[in-house]
Amino acid sequence: MRAWVILFAVSLVLRFAMMFYWEQRVGTDTLYFGDSDTYWVLGQNIAEGKPYLYHGNAVHRMPGYPALLAPLFLLFDGKPPVIAARIENVVIGSLTVLAVAWLAFLLFKNRTLALLAGWFTALDPLNIVMNVLVLSETPFCLTMILQLCFWIKSIKNTTGKEVGTAVSLISSGLFAAAAVYCRPSWLYFVPFAAVLGIVLSPQKIARIFISGFLITQIGALCLVPWWIRNEHLTGHFVSTTLQAGASLYDGLNPDADGGSDMKFAEEFRNAEMKLTPDIKPQTLEYKLNQTLRAAAVNWAVKHPAAVWKLVRTKFFRFWNFVPNEPSFSGIAVRLAVFCTYTPVLLLGLIGVVRSFRKDFTVQLLWVPAVYLTLLHIVFVSSIRYRAPVMLCFAVLAAWTVVNVNSPHHKRRE
Repeated sequence: MRAWVILFAVSLVLRFAMMFYWEQRVGTDTLYFGDSDTYWVLGQNIAEGKPYLYHGNAVHRMPGYPALLAPLFLLFDGKPPVIAARIENVVIGSLTVLAVAWLAFLLFKNRTLALLAGWFTALDPLNIVMNVLVLSETPFCLTMILQLCFWIKSIKNTTGKEVGTAVSLISSGLFAAAAVYCRPSWLYFVPFAAVLGIVLSPQKIARIFISGFLITQIGALCLVPWWIRNEHLTGHFVSTTLQAGASLYDGLNPDADGGSDMKFAEEFRNAEMKLTPDIKPQTLEYKLNQTLRAAAVNWAVKHPAAVWKLVRTKFFRFWNFVPNEPSFSGIAVRLAVFCTYTPVLLLGLIGVVRSFRKDFTVQLLWVPAVYLTLLHIVFVSSIRYRAPVMLCFAVLAAWTVVNVNSPHHKRRE
């Protein structure tokens, strides 16, 4: 128990230290990122009982992270300091470290391996930085890891433990929905993972299919209130948000370079409003989503060579050994990221090779990497989006370090 307490305490200390450094660098009560402002405003609207709108847009963001911010506005009488949101994420990020360790223990029943996976996560500079930013990645990472934990528990449960299996499946479905409420891009992960698992582990086809199907259904049931609300406001079925079109065009347009630059959004909005000046806000929001999506697809179809070049660029941006953003280009930062990311990546890749045709529960550690890489070679890409992937790679890296030369492990395999 002492080792787990130390792991959690060190995680907290490192993240608090980064939080104070960040506050000094960007200034107190500065959100810094444009995305952060959207979550902040929506969280305030939830707390004050106002319509869930951001600049007139009703389906701009999923409500998961704003719902976590909302209590801060109640606690601080409507004017919480930004550092309160950072502290909330620091605590969630430190709990994620423990969740990663638990994931490793569930899979391999090895305390040393579990703690090593936790330490890889606790000391990861990218993870530490992400945990102090007012962004949805931090709560998403926790819910994602817990979803994987309970999915693995449901598959590993043997016959005679039906109640435990049911509880694990329900829990996995609930955390899957929570993950989507934080990051809509996670919507199709479970079906994707189940199909891939059936192909690679046909000996467990029934258990993989049933568990994947039930988790998907439970997650979908949790999303029904959001779907009903969106249908009521827009007159159309919207599974997550109406930012998908803008995000797709952000990644596929004549000026795309792999990073995000949403300057085009205002131009498209103004053009649409000139055509139909009396258009309702929610109708405009839906129409813009459709227009931008069509524009991105049309451009991509007409420029396959440029798309292929962008795919390569985005792939390397996602897996880059150093930060892509100029604001994080200092020598010390680049060295810290390179020296911590490279060994975990290489050890993790060894784990991928060793587990490629083995048990589905171990394969679940690298399926998120495939899923998110495929997403971000289409949409915009950054090392920010690989943060969830490296949580799973920490477990694979720890598995490689602890067991690669273990005679007992070799016999068991």
